[in-house]
Amino acid sequence: MNNIKICIIGGGISGITCAKILKENGIDVDVFEQSNQLGGLISCEIHKGNLFHKVGGHVFNTKSKKVNDWFWSYFSKEKHFLSAKRNASIFLDDVFIPYPIELNISRIKDKEISKNIILDLIEISNIEKNKEYLSFDDFLKCNFGNTLYDLYFKPYNKKLWKKDLSTIPLDWLDGKLPMINPKEIIIKNINFHKSDGMPHQYFYYPKNGGSQFIIDRLAKGVNINHSKVFKIKYDDGFFINSFRKKYDYVIYTGNLKKIRNLFDKSLIKSFQIHNELEIINNLRSNGTFNVLCECDKNDYSWIYLPEKKFLAHRIIMTGNFSEKNNDKRLKKNRSTCVVEFSGEYKFDEVKSELSELPFNLSPISFNFCKESYVINDFKSREIIDKIKLNFQLNKIHLCGRFAEWRYYNIDNCIEASMKVCDKILFDKN
Repeated sequence: MNNIKICIIGGGISGITCAKILKENGIDVDVFEQSNQLGGLISCEIHKGNLFHKVGGHVFNTKSKKVNDWFWSYFSKEKHFLSAKRNASIFLDDVFIPYPIELNISRIKDKEISKNIILDLIEISNIEKNKEYLSFDDFLKCNFGNTLYDLYFKPYNKKLWKKDLSTIPLDWLDGKLPMINPKEIIIKNINFHKSDGMPHQYFYYPKNGGSQFIIDRLAKGVNINHSKVFKIKYDDGFFINSFRKKYDYVIYTGNLKKIRNLFDKSLIKSFQIHNELEIINNLRSNGTFNVLCECDKNDYSWIYLPEKKFLAHRIIMTGNFSEKNNDKRLKKNRSTCVVEFSGEYKFDEVKSELSELPFNLSPISFNFCKESYVINDFKSREIIDKIKLNFQLNKIHLCGRFAEWRYYNIDNCIEASMKVCDKILFDKN
């Protein structure tokens, strides 16, 4: 077992998790990460004394016992983390409506709209739900009704995905939205039961360093090569760039659209998936423009912004996740947050909007990530799964949000990494 050598491309949460698990099992592992900083989408930086989640605000929670047990074998809940209850809200018509909106219908400012939402729910609750949903759009209308769909779900999701919701399949949805039926929504509103029962209702967050602390701690003891991989040659094993070391397996956690250009053309040709590889060039994703801001103190964790008048789709109150995320020089009534915009913007385009948002925002820094949210259609999943299986049969494993083109959070990435490692270890045993 000690003679096996594995190359991992990408030093984000998926790549580092794979490296850690394989190293635990006595495997010789090298991670290639082109950036000087590990973490990928979950990386953080300090700007003017404040922690900046450059792409969103990443926390840890999971419903998987296997992921939970593995993760906490490297961290102490008491020493390293803070536990918190999610306090999210929807800013709509200048009112903060607790999340999820469907369980807080009475808080909607326009009472005629509230009434119509209830009438919709009564109507759709009498319809048998024994059909398969045609799309994400169909799922939303059938479970929440047209009024709530038009008020919140449609504008928010169109802002986020920048795509016709009827062209988006449901496979990304597992664990992301509360799966609650219309009758339950009505009953919970009557009983003032505001819990959606989702695993993300509670989360853990590092006391220091944000999600960068997670990746840096997991990477301890892992061999990291901060080099860009531009060529992978195969000759009875894999050779990276001009290095002479031969690897038995490659785990790729980078962008799926770039993978064909890394390998020998003869090797890729032998896979007989030329048409599929052509199709993945058209896969869509959205970037995010994130602005680190100083803001008024509050007790929220996330604020969702569905209205068209705002370009931003959410505010992440990262300064509330841990007090140590905030510069000590901030005034007592001030904190920090990250305002997130889906798509590519220039700072001048979004600067004026910050003054229109709540909490008296004052920008500190900004970051544009070219690709953040993966977007699937009804054909892409089947094609990607075929590519993934084909590569796997040739000892190349795809793992992570962009390698598998799935909307993974930290726990999903860890779970996917475990599955890849289990396959490799099973093969060699």
